[in-house]
Amino acid sequence: MDRKYELHVHTAECDPYATLSGAEIVRRYHDAGYHGIVITDHYFDLFHQWFQEELCDCHQTIMDRYLRGYYAARNEGEKIGLTVLPGAEVRLDSCPNDYLIYGLEADDFYRLPLLHRQENLSALIATLPKDVCVVQAHPFRNNMSVQNPAPLFGLEVYNSHTESFRNELAHRYAVHYDKAMTSGSDFHSENDTAKGGILTDQVIASPKDLISVLRSGNYRLVQNT
Repeated sequence: MDRKYELHVHTAECDPYATLSGAEIVRRYHDAGYHGIVITDHYFDLFHQWFQEELCDCHQTIMDRYLRGYYAARNEGEKIGLTVLPGAEVRLDSCPNDYLIYGLEADDFYRLPLLHRQENLSALIATLPKDVCVVQAHPFRNNMSVQNPAPLFGLEVYNSHTESFRNELAHRYAVHYDKAMTSGSDFHSENDTAKGGILTDQVIASPKDLISVLRSGNYRLVQNT
């Protein structure tokens, strides 16, 4: 039986442009027939500006605040039977690109240094645990920087907030460079529900399971325009 998992979600707890809480998102995806979601709230300098009155220099306090949407979603998921995994959409201070990070445990966020402060993509990847998957999100949007994709695990070739021709460019780019492909709704509001994700016959119950499925290629892309 195919199981459906969403790979790109933003919560109202951590994004002023998102309209639904983590718990509300979980209920919507459960009703839409998904088996799990990955919370990928924005991990960048602007997060510190959005919530500067709540933050300090304490790393634990920053991570507690950053993971608030994930924790809210996970708690609701445990109640109704939908898997919720932690993730991130990292934008480095030095580059406009956004990178989806898959495979981190919640504890890893506390152990690792601030990811967006890393000097470049290679430094970011070197900072992360070995098997974590780094995927460039919506690589052909305006202001994104097209670069050698060699360090990346893959590319997000379908993003529901991105024009179709830009998604097509990302797909062709991934094929040319033989990179893994992912899909995501880039959820910010109820109209984004169930637009993207992956279908697999494998059960994904942990970040390690997600990495295993992505690296195996045993999945199909959800692309609901």
